[in-house]
Parts: sequence; structure tokens; C-alpha cells
Amino acid sequence: MRYTLFLLLLIVISFSACKEEPPILPGLTKSKIVFVTDPDSSLVKLNNKELNRITPFILDNLDPGFFKIDLNRNTYLDTTIYYVIRRNITDSILIEMREDPVYWWKVYNTSNSQVPTNQIAAIKVDERNNKWIGTSGGGLLRFDGSTFTISNTSNSGIPSNFINDIYIEGNGILWIVTTEGFAKFDGFNWIVFNSSNLNLPENNFTSIAKDKNGIYWLGTLNSGLIKFDGAEVTIFNYSNSGLPFNYISTITVDENNLKWIGTWGEGMATFDGIKWEVYNSLLDGLINNYISKIIIDDKGNKWIATGTPFEPGGLSMFDGSDFINYLPSAIGLPGSIVTDLAFDEKDNLWITTNNGVAKFDGIKWRIYNTGNSGLPSNSTVSIAVDLNEDKWVGTAGLAKYIGGKR
Repeated sequence: MRYTLFLLLLIVISFSACKEEPPILPGLTKSKIVFVTDPDSSLVKLNNKELNRITPFILDNLDPGFFKIDLNRNTYLDTTIYYVIRRNITDSILIEMREDPVYWWKVYNTSNSQVPTNQIAAIKVDERNNKWIGTSGGGLLRFDGSTFTISNTSNSGIPSNFINDIYIEGNGILWIVTTEGFAKFDGFNWIVFNSSNLNLPENNFTSIAKDKNGIYWLGTLNSGLIKFDGAEVTIFNYSNSGLPFNYISTITVDENNLKWIGTWGEGMATFDGIKWEVYNSLLDGLINNYISKIIIDDKGNKWIATGTPFEPGGLSMFDGSDFINYLPSAIGLPGSIVTDLAFDEKDNLWITTNNGVAKFDGIKWRIYNTGNSGLPSNSTVSIAVDLNEDKWVGTAGLAKYIGGKR
């Protein structure tokens, strides 16, 4: 009797085991992995074994199992991932290689260079690839790639050491706006304009642009918009025009000579010389009324940087009819205070924020911060792209990034 019960139990266990795990048939156990890295040409090691292959490539005839994958590429950090592959499948692995900050980034600050202050307010690049850097308290810097030349109130005719904006005229001429007037500089001589020699309502200027007719437009801290023809000024403010606010933060001019004027608190306005039009967050869908920068892409779209610590904003794009807004997210815009914008030659948009730098190609975002790059601080306030497509970031000092060109 015991022998009969034992035999029946053994049959049940055997049947159950066969039902849960059918026999593995020959030809169904092998799998395939497609290796792709960004950038490519990365060396791959599988389970500590050199494959002598570089990405992209296909590795087939693999047994199911647990794999350790090591990737190596010059000037990039070594990357290791662990991967489980099942049987009879094809898996694709895309890995974004992390740049080695030592190679890709260079930081200039008061401790390692001639930079007189780490407070960088504005960066512009001239036709000779000189970088012109406006600082908050250290004057104007010119960097030719090896040497900083400093212009301040002690050694030049510059009106103030606090530079808010720079306009590159060309032919060696630039204009700067400061807290004590604005000035023209030809590389040798300074011509200063302030309330002592022009009919100006104040001397604290925030921004500057030049239109298609050779007229200069300047923003002020408290007194509105100034039109300057080289000799006379015309003042546009909240009381005598359609300007929505007297604090002007940024100005740009489009291909139709329309002036786009950002204000600090009341959105933005356009001015064609006669008519004003105002856009704000209440009526038009603009993400935030505190505007830091407006730039225009090659399709005529306006990109608008917004936000303050007390009024979080983001990035807006205006196509002439509608606003598309980009809010901070885990996979997109890194910060709620967007401070500056610049395009590279491939029309990628570079964005400085209170939480790092972003590159946006219209679809995909790439984020640079203190955790994954050589940025010395996540608080970034200005950016420019030079003639070599290197990126210059105003942060805790001046940071140069030679990547992001793909």
C-alpha cells in the first residue's frame, strides 16, 4: 500500500514539473543584442571579456542570462551596465556615454585666472572670435582664448564696472550698457552717454539692440524704452505710449524691423514705430510676465526666457499666433528660472537656468549640471556660442564647454 501511494505521488510530481517547464528545444535558446552608443565607436567588454568590437554592432548567438557590459571611449567616462536577456529575442541597448568633465570643460574664475569677479552678467562673441564678458562689479573683459584684457573705471573710460548688456557692432566696435549710462567702444576710445550729455531720464540701462535703420534701442531699469539715433533720444514709457511697464529687461529686432521688448513684470510688447501690441500671461498664454531674454529662430519663432524666484516660469515659444510653453520636468527643462538663450549653427537652443544648462533640438533635451558635467554651479545666468561652436556659460565664473556639437 505504501509503495502504491509513493508511486502515485511520484507520477503527480513528475507530471506537474513537465507542465510548468517544457523541455528546451534546440535552436530556441539563443538571443541577440544590438549595441548602440551616443557617440558611437565605444569599446565593449562583455562579462569582463574584451570583444574587440566598437559600437554600433550586433552580438548574436547568446545564451539567456545575466550580463555585465562595460563600455569605454576616449574622453568619456567608463560606463558599466548589468543586463538580463531572455531566450529567443533581440534586444537593443542604447547608452548615452557620459563626457569626462576634465576634457570637455574649462572654468575660469578668480582663483585660477585673471577674471576679477565670478559674477558674469553677459557674454557676446565678435567677428574675430573674441569673447566679450560683462561682469557685475569687475568691468568688461575681452578674452582672445589665452589672455583676459580688463576694462574698468580705474584703467579706462568705461562708465561703470557693472555691465548689463553688450551689443557687437562689428568692425571692432561694440556698445555696452551699464548702471551709469551706456558707451561706445572702438577698441581704443570710449564715448559715454548719460544724463549729463543727453536728455536721458536715468542712467541705469539694462539692454540694447540695433534695428534695420541703424537706430539703437535701449532698455532702462525704471524709465521705459529709449530710442537713440546717434544724437537725439526719444523716450517711450508707460505714460506716453503702449509700453506696459517701465522696467525693460531685453530687446530684440526681427526680420521685419519689429521691436520685441521684454519687461520685468508685465510681459512683452512689440513696436513697429507706430503701433504697440502687448502679450502677457493673463490674456495670451505667455508662461510668465517676467522676461529675461527674447531670441528669434530661422523660422521667425520667438523664444522667450521667463521666471523669478518668486514667480516660477520657464520657456515659451511664440509662432506669431500661439504660445507653446515648456515647464520644468525630469526629462526636459531643468529649471523654473530661465535666464538666457542662444542658438548654435545647427539651430539647437541652449538655455541657462537656475538648475543647470539645457540643449534642446526641438524634440530631445540634454541637461548639463554639476552632477554630470564640469559646470561649477547649477545657477547659470548667461550663455554664448562662439565661432568654433564652443559654449561659454556665465555661472560661478566663466565656463567653457567644447562639446554638444553633434
